[in-house]
Amino acid sequence: MPSAVVPKALEPGATIAFISPSARLNALCRAYMSRATAVLEGQGYNVREFFNEDAGIQSSISNRLSELRAAFSDPSISAIICTIGGPSFTELLPALIADTELHSAIRANPKIVVGYSDITGLHWFLHALTGLRTFYGPGAIPELGEPNSVDDEAAPLSFCVRNLFRAIATSREPIGELARSATYAPKLAAVFETSPDLVRSPELASTPGWIWIRSGKGQGRLFGGCLTVMARLAGIRGIVPDWRGRIVFFETAIGEDEVSGNPIYRVQAGIADLIAQGVFDDAAGLVVGRPFGYDSKEMREEYIGVIKGLLCEGPLAEKKFPILFNVDIGHTTPMLTLPFDTLAELDSERDRFAILEPAVL
Repeated sequence: MPSAVVPKALEPGATIAFISPSARLNALCRAYMSRATAVLEGQGYNVREFFNEDAGIQSSISNRLSELRAAFSDPSISAIICTIGGPSFTELLPALIADTELHSAIRANPKIVVGYSDITGLHWFLHALTGLRTFYGPGAIPELGEPNSVDDEAAPLSFCVRNLFRAIATSREPIGELARSATYAPKLAAVFETSPDLVRSPELASTPGWIWIRSGKGQGRLFGGCLTVMARLAGIRGIVPDWRGRIVFFETAIGEDEVSGNPIYRVQAGIADLIAQGVFDDAAGLVVGRPFGYDSKEMREEYIGVIKGLLCEGPLAEKKFPILFNVDIGHTTPMLTLPFDTLAELDSERDRFAILEPAVL
């Protein structure tokens, strides 16, 4: 892996690019794109959207590659935020891995990169081939485009924006202890609604807070992503990280019906995949995101039971690394922004999850 490349903090008046390297929902979700643009402009930034209409699978691959290359190569762009995740980022990886000219351009002009879910693949690629530090955080659809006010301290949008800029702009000191939301939105946003009368702020419920599945203390560099995507990426030579001494994080996607969560058997299979790949052999800790769709106490206990059964019993029981569950990351509203490859600490005795160094220069 190349030496670490840390991007500069986002300056006032800088330009942020929206790109869509997986799902292509820009045209279908114009209201969300417009609101997300307005939110960022309201924070004092300029916004550019890189998007061309697709005409088939190969057209889409070509468009996504050209948009990604254009955003990374443009010296006027300081940060890149992926609009949403999706199912198809791996279609780009053969070309991206082979593009040594792009790797050099990224290292020469490093930018802040934010995204989650299928964008796990972009994070892993950038870390492995360029050394760039990136950020696991919100997209335009739906997080930054939520129909509520960024000035409403209780709104999910406010939490997302505040913690995004804490990571990429305002914090040139160590980020320190990570925030936790008091409420969350159990239901998926209606991103395809175009009528103003049908677009509403998400209904909120109280969160049970952080849950320490296994106590302990550990320090290590953060790395992870969406669980099912992590399992898929492990077979792509050249982008798999060195997991030794890491604080690993993972979170799980939304079910195909967009109402329930990722089925528990897929969660179990995904964790088993990571175990078989050696991810936890020398782990310093594990952070698990609040899982979408697991909203009742019984469902959370079922999810926790899988983690305990695979990581706290059997051969891995002797590892003793701390495991923290129900953190605001990934497919949940609102969400934190986690900086990849930063030194982090878990300490159950102090109920603490903290980033011990600045995420940007």
